[in-house]
Amino acid sequence: METSTNTYSLEECIDFIGLGRYQWRLIAILGFCSMADAVEMMLLAILGPALTCYWPSVTQIQIATLTTGVFAGMMIGAFIFGILADRYGRRRVIFASAVLNTVFGIATALAPNYYWILIARVLVGFALSGASQGSTLMLEYLPSSSRATITIVIELFWSLGSIFEYLMAMVVVPTYGWRILTGLSALPITIVAICMYFVPESPRFYVASGHSEKAERILKVIAFTNNRALPPGKLRDINARDECGSVKQLFHSNYKRTSFLLAFMWMTVAMSYYGLILINTSIMTLIKHDPQSIASNDTTNSSGHCKMLTTEDYKSLIFTTIGEMFGIPLLLIFLRYFGRRTTCAINYFCSSLCFLLFVFNIHTNPWAVDVITFLARMFINAQFGLIYLYTMEVYPTVIRAIAVGCASSMSRIGAMITPYLAQVLIKKTFHGTIAVYVIATALAALCSILLPIETKGRELKQATTDHEHSMTTAVDDGDTGSSWMITVGNLTSFMTKNNGVTVEGYQPLKQEDIDDGHADDDL
Repeated sequence: METSTNTYSLEECIDFIGLGRYQWRLIAILGFCSMADAVEMMLLAILGPALTCYWPSVTQIQIATLTTGVFAGMMIGAFIFGILADRYGRRRVIFASAVLNTVFGIATALAPNYYWILIARVLVGFALSGASQGSTLMLEYLPSSSRATITIVIELFWSLGSIFEYLMAMVVVPTYGWRILTGLSALPITIVAICMYFVPESPRFYVASGHSEKAERILKVIAFTNNRALPPGKLRDINARDECGSVKQLFHSNYKRTSFLLAFMWMTVAMSYYGLILINTSIMTLIKHDPQSIASNDTTNSSGHCKMLTTEDYKSLIFTTIGEMFGIPLLLIFLRYFGRRTTCAINYFCSSLCFLLFVFNIHTNPWAVDVITFLARMFINAQFGLIYLYTMEVYPTVIRAIAVGCASSMSRIGAMITPYLAQVLIKKTFHGTIAVYVIATALAALCSILLPIETKGRELKQATTDHEHSMTTAVDDGDTGSSWMITVGNLTSFMTKNNGVTVEGYQPLKQEDIDDGHADDDL
C-alpha cells in the first residue's frame, strides 16, 4: 500500500483488516434475519390450503389475492425502506422492519375473517421488505476477497428457514391449526429485532453521509476484534450526502442500461422462484385428486375444494427445498470460472429447461415432479443469491440500498403475477402456464448477456461518479479454500491477544458507543 499519500479508502481498509470474528458474528445475526424472512414467505404456500378448509367460502381467486397482497405490500415497502436506508441508515430500517413484522404477524393469527387476514398480510409484506437491507449491511462489512462467497453462502439461512417452516407446519397445523402456526412464524423476526441492538451502522454509509469519524470508530473495533490493526494513514472521506437515497441516480448515464435490464431480471427470478413453490403444491393436489386433468391440459373440472397438505406433501416440499442448498456450491463453482453475467445467463437458461420438463408425462410420475422442482429450485435460488450480489456490487454506496429496494419492488411485481399463474391459470391450462415461465426465464438469460458491467474483481464504489481504482488486488473468484481456512481459525478461538491486551469473547459494538450524543447528526 502506498504510504506517501497517508490516506486509504474504505475498501482498502476493510480488505486490510480482513475477514474475522467480527464479521462472522454479524453474519450469524443477519443470516437469522434471512431465515426469519423465509419463514414468513413459506407460510404463504401453507396458509392457502389451510384457509380453504377453515373457511369453505374462500375461493381460489381470494387465495391468490392473499398471496398477491403480500407481494404488493413488499413492493411498496421495499421502495420506501430503500430510500430510508440510504438516507438514515441500514440498521434503523432493519430494526423497524422486524418490529412491525412481529406486530402484523401476530395480528394475522388473531384475524376473525378473510378480509382481516388480507389486510394483515399486506402489512406483513410491507414490513418484511425492510429485511432485505440486511444483505446490504452485511455486504458493506465484507472484504473483497470473500464478498461473493459469503453473500452466496448466506442463502443457506433462507433454505434452513424454509425447511424449518415446513417441519413446524407438519407438526402444528394438523393438531393446533393455522393460527398457532402463523403466530409462531412471527417469533423469529422478533429475535432479529433484539439482535439488531448489538449491530452498529455500516461504516460505508457513515463515510458516504459525511460522518467519517463514526466510520473510523467502527473500523477500529472491527480491527481490534479481528486481532488486526488499521492501515497506516487516514481514512479518505468521500462525502456524497446529496446523492444518498436519490432515485434519479439509478438512471445516471453510468447505470441506466443496467437498471432497465436488472428490472426485468428481478421480476423474472421472483416470479419463477415463488411460481415453483406454488406450482409444486398445485400439481401435488391435482395429481392426488384428478391426475388425468394435467394429462389432458384441462384442469377446470378437478373435484373438491378443501385439500389440506399431507405429511407426504410436506416431505416433498422439504426435498425440493434441499435442492436450493445444492445450488450454492454449484454457483460457487460457476463463479470461479465465469463472470457474474455469464453465470446469470446459465442459471436462467437451466431454469427455463427445467420448466419445460414439466410438460412431459408428469401426470403419471409424481416423483418426476419432485425431481424437476428440485433441479429448478437449485438453479433459480442460486440466481436469486447471485442477482442480489450483482445488484449490491454494481451500484455505489450512496444508492445501494435504494437500488436493492427498487430491485426488490420489481421482483414483487413478478411475485404478484405468479399466484394467478400457478394457482388459478394452471387449473385452466397447464401447458399454457408452464409456457409463460419458460419464455420469461429464457428472456432473462438474454438480458444477463446484455448487462454492460461485469463486477467480478471490481471494488465497491462510494458515489455514482467515483472512478478511483483501489490498490486492492484481491478478487473473489469462488476459490473459497484460503479464506475459509483462515476464518475457521478465527471461529474456533474465543480468546485473542492484541498488542498484549487479552480480548475475551466477542465485545459487541452498540450504536450508542458510536453516537457522540448528537443524535441529530445521524440525520
